[in-house]
Amino acid sequence: MNTETRIHLLRMFHYATGIPVEMLESGKTTYSLPAAIVCAARITGDISLYPVPYPQDNSVQYLSTPAFESYFLLTIQEDVLLRAGPVLQAPVQQERLAQLIRAGLLPFRCKAELAAYYASCPILDDRNLFYSGKLLETLFLSEQAISDLTEVEPDTGVPIEDSYYSQTMDYRTRQFQHVPYAIELEVCRMIANGDTIGSQHILRDINRLPRAKLANTPVRSLKNSLICSCTFMARAAITGGVKPDEAFTLSDAFIQRIEAAPTTNHLADFEAEMIESFTTRVQAARGSQHSFSVRLVMEYIDAHLSEPITLADIAAAVYHNPNYLSGLFKRETGETIHNYIVRRRIEEAEYFVRHSSDPIADIAAFYQFCSQSHFVQCFRKIVGQTPGACRSQRPGASEGK
Repeated sequence: MNTETRIHLLRMFHYATGIPVEMLESGKTTYSLPAAIVCAARITGDISLYPVPYPQDNSVQYLSTPAFESYFLLTIQEDVLLRAGPVLQAPVQQERLAQLIRAGLLPFRCKAELAAYYASCPILDDRNLFYSGKLLETLFLSEQAISDLTEVEPDTGVPIEDSYYSQTMDYRTRQFQHVPYAIELEVCRMIANGDTIGSQHILRDINRLPRAKLANTPVRSLKNSLICSCTFMARAAITGGVKPDEAFTLSDAFIQRIEAAPTTNHLADFEAEMIESFTTRVQAARGSQHSFSVRLVMEYIDAHLSEPITLADIAAAVYHNPNYLSGLFKRETGETIHNYIVRRRIEEAEYFVRHSSDPIADIAAFYQFCSQSHFVQCFRKIVGQTPGACRSQRPGASEGK
């Protein structure tokens, strides 16, 4: 198939689906429609947000990025890759975008441009996503793809009972057994108790056993397994007292890192890191002796640090009178709700001051400070130094403006 034919087919695909599409040869874009495709990678300048195709796979690959985008990738020759997308599978609201930024996955400086991008990005459900990928495959793989159309549905039509017995036979042939449920419960119990060493010890025993096959490629299978582990660790941490939004946000950050890993080598020792992070948060949460109502207030504030927060909003969220809630919080914590909000915003902003190159003004605005000077004043009071001085302590760093 020559280049002219490929371009013709790409145009057919784009005008039939409305999905952006481009052709890359030896890693360089040689054709795209539209001419300039907007995506998170181009807005942020972070090329790691582009999906990387699995090697030796000549079918359409459905891949997602840490920025919640979905792409179809199709390798039609050794050095020719077709990339369709990005599309979204669900709207990315302002709150979700703020969580991505707070997790360090997207930069502050691009918040407004990313919000506009997500608002205009095409949204496809699972069914339309699948059919669009099959259309791309049909156009470019010709007779082979047409023969595959008998299996166009994601569900092969095989009854689940048949699949179950087929999987059982495969496992018995390979003498594979799942990790005993009692051991998984013990890991959950240890995470809920904040026991880092005990959890990692059992994890080492578990990892001596072969993992279940959860996908057709080793890296996808390992990613699926790690995502399952991350999910139950997050629930165990919540049982141990970690605020749900904190646990879920940490889980989201880990899952995005898992998805971004190109090989199994990049995922070595990942579960141990997850255990340490979740158990550390359990240990911190267990140091708190606050009442249920005050913990609810803290959870609400921590979930909305990058949004405007009023006492009336908090009181409505936890079903208490504002004056009563304000007095209760002050008695139990020794600080006002307003001071707690400011302190938590500064504590979280400090991480980005130290570890990102985002301008101080952008960080201040993201965390709802009315001006950079007010942010600097609060930062100095809580951290003990200015944001610029804090950032300058990083090796090779210059003060952010």
